[in-house]
Amino acid sequence: MFPETDIQVGINPEETATLGKSFSFDFGKGDFATVDGRLIQASGIDALKVWIEKVIKTEKYKFKIYNTGDTEQYGITLIDFVTKGYPQAFVEIELKREIEEALLRNPEIVSVENFGFSRDKRTLDCSFAASTIYGETIESEVFI
Repeated sequence: MFPETDIQVGINPEETATLGKSFSFDFGKGDFATVDGRLIQASGIDALKVWIEKVIKTEKYKFKIYNTGDTEQYGITLIDFVTKGYPQAFVEIELKREIEEALLRNPEIVSVENFGFSRDKRTLDCSFAASTIYGETIESEVFI
Protein backbone atom coordinates (compact mmCIF):
# COMPACT_ATOMS: atom_id res chain seq x y z
CA MET A 1 0.00 0.00 0.00
CA PHE A 2 2.81 2.44 0.86
CA PRO A 3 5.73 2.91 -1.52
CA GLU A 4 9.07 1.70 -0.32
CA THR A 5 11.90 4.20 -0.52
CA ASP A 6 15.48 4.32 0.59
CA ILE A 7 15.67 7.44 2.75
CA GLN A 8 18.86 8.35 4.56
CA VAL A 9 18.68 10.80 7.43
CA GLY A 10 21.69 12.81 8.51
CA ILE A 11 22.75 16.28 9.48
CA ASN A 12 24.64 18.25 6.89
CA PRO A 13 25.94 21.56 8.29
CA GLU A 14 25.47 23.28 4.92
CA GLU A 15 21.78 22.30 4.81
CA THR A 16 20.90 23.14 8.41
CA ALA A 17 18.18 25.72 8.83
CA THR A 18 19.63 28.93 10.16
CA LEU A 19 18.23 31.13 12.86
CA GLY A 20 18.34 34.14 10.54
CA LYS A 21 21.13 36.51 9.63
CA SER A 22 23.89 37.00 12.13
CA PHE A 23 26.46 39.74 12.28
CA SER A 24 29.88 39.76 13.94
CA PHE A 25 29.78 41.44 17.31
CA ASP A 26 32.70 42.73 19.37
CA PHE A 27 31.62 41.99 22.94
CA GLY A 28 34.66 43.87 24.30
CA LYS A 29 33.55 47.10 22.63
CA GLY A 30 29.84 46.33 22.95
CA ASP A 31 29.20 47.05 19.28
CA PHE A 32 28.88 45.33 15.93
CA ALA A 33 32.04 44.83 13.88
CA THR A 34 32.11 46.91 10.71
CA VAL A 35 34.22 47.40 7.61
CA ASP A 36 33.80 50.68 5.73
CA GLY A 37 30.67 51.39 7.77
CA ARG A 38 28.99 48.10 6.84
CA LEU A 39 28.17 45.29 9.24
CA ILE A 40 30.16 42.10 8.79
CA GLN A 41 27.85 39.13 8.32
CA ALA A 42 28.82 35.97 10.20
CA SER A 43 27.91 32.45 9.13
CA GLY A 44 28.48 28.88 10.22
CA ILE A 45 30.64 28.39 13.29
CA ASP A 46 31.37 32.13 13.60
CA ALA A 47 27.65 32.97 13.75
CA LEU A 48 27.15 30.22 16.32
CA LYS A 49 29.93 31.65 18.52
CA VAL A 50 28.21 35.05 18.48
CA TRP A 51 24.85 33.42 19.26
CA ILE A 52 26.27 31.50 22.25
CA GLU A 53 27.95 34.59 23.68
CA LYS A 54 24.78 36.63 23.24
CA VAL A 55 22.57 34.03 24.92
CA ILE A 56 24.78 33.66 27.99
CA LYS A 57 25.12 37.45 28.36
CA THR A 58 21.34 38.08 28.12
CA GLU A 59 19.41 38.02 31.39
CA LYS A 60 16.24 35.97 30.96
CA TYR A 61 12.94 37.87 31.41
CA LYS A 62 14.69 41.27 31.54
CA PHE A 63 14.10 42.56 28.01
CA LYS A 64 10.62 42.78 26.49
CA ILE A 65 11.96 42.22 22.98
CA TYR A 66 12.64 38.57 23.89
CA ASN A 67 9.16 38.04 25.36
CA THR A 68 7.49 36.03 22.61
CA GLY A 69 4.78 34.50 24.77
CA ASP A 70 6.60 31.19 24.38
CA THR A 71 7.32 29.15 27.51
CA GLU A 72 10.98 28.93 26.51
CA GLN A 73 12.57 32.32 27.03
CA TYR A 74 15.81 33.64 25.53
CA GLY A 75 18.85 33.97 27.79
CA ILE A 76 19.80 32.63 31.20
CA THR A 77 19.04 33.74 34.76
CA LEU A 78 22.12 35.03 36.57
CA ILE A 79 20.80 37.75 38.89
CA ASP A 80 19.07 35.27 41.20
CA PHE A 81 22.32 33.37 41.65
CA VAL A 82 24.11 36.52 42.75
CA THR A 83 21.48 38.16 44.95
CA LYS A 84 19.78 35.27 46.77
CA GLY A 85 22.75 33.86 48.72
CA TYR A 86 22.25 30.24 47.65
CA PRO A 87 24.88 27.60 48.53
CA GLN A 88 27.58 27.26 45.87
CA ALA A 89 26.66 23.64 45.05
CA PHE A 90 23.09 24.69 44.26
CA VAL A 91 24.27 27.63 42.15
CA GLU A 92 26.58 25.38 40.13
CA ILE A 93 23.84 22.82 39.42
CA GLU A 94 21.29 25.46 38.46
CA LEU A 95 23.73 27.43 36.33
CA LYS A 96 24.67 24.25 34.47
CA ARG A 97 20.98 23.49 33.87
CA GLU A 98 20.23 27.04 32.69
CA ILE A 99 23.15 27.05 30.24
CA GLU A 100 22.32 23.59 28.84
CA GLU A 101 18.64 24.45 28.35
CA ALA A 102 19.41 27.76 26.67
CA LEU A 103 22.09 26.46 24.31
CA LEU A 104 20.47 23.17 23.34
CA ARG A 105 17.56 25.10 21.78
CA ASN A 106 19.88 25.80 18.88
CA PRO A 107 19.82 22.89 16.38
CA GLU A 108 23.51 23.50 15.57
CA ILE A 109 24.58 22.55 19.11
CA VAL A 110 24.86 18.83 19.79
CA SER A 111 25.83 18.88 23.47
CA VAL A 112 27.07 21.09 26.29
CA GLU A 113 29.62 19.51 28.60
CA ASN A 114 32.90 19.83 30.52
CA PHE A 115 31.54 22.30 33.04
CA GLY A 116 34.10 23.74 35.41
CA PHE A 117 33.58 26.14 38.30
CA SER A 118 36.04 28.26 40.22
CA ARG A 119 35.28 30.68 43.04
CA ASP A 120 37.32 33.79 43.78
CA LYS A 121 35.97 35.66 46.82
CA ARG A 122 32.89 37.39 45.37
CA THR A 123 32.91 36.00 41.82
CA LEU A 124 32.12 32.62 40.30
CA ASP A 125 33.58 31.56 36.97
CA CYS A 126 31.76 28.87 34.99
CA SER A 127 33.45 27.41 31.92
CA PHE A 128 31.93 24.90 29.50
CA ALA A 129 32.27 23.44 26.01
CA ALA A 130 29.55 23.24 23.36
CA SER A 131 29.92 20.55 20.69
CA THR A 132 28.53 21.61 17.32
CA ILE A 133 27.34 19.99 14.11
CA TYR A 134 30.36 21.59 12.44
CA GLY A 135 32.63 19.14 14.27
CA GLU A 136 34.13 21.96 16.31
CA THR A 137 33.83 22.52 20.05
CA ILE A 138 33.24 26.06 21.29
CA GLU A 139 34.71 26.85 24.71
CA SER A 140 33.05 29.66 26.67
CA GLU A 141 32.79 31.19 30.15
CA VAL A 142 30.25 32.93 32.33
CA PHE A 143 31.34 35.20 35.19
CA ILE A 144 28.97 35.89 38.07
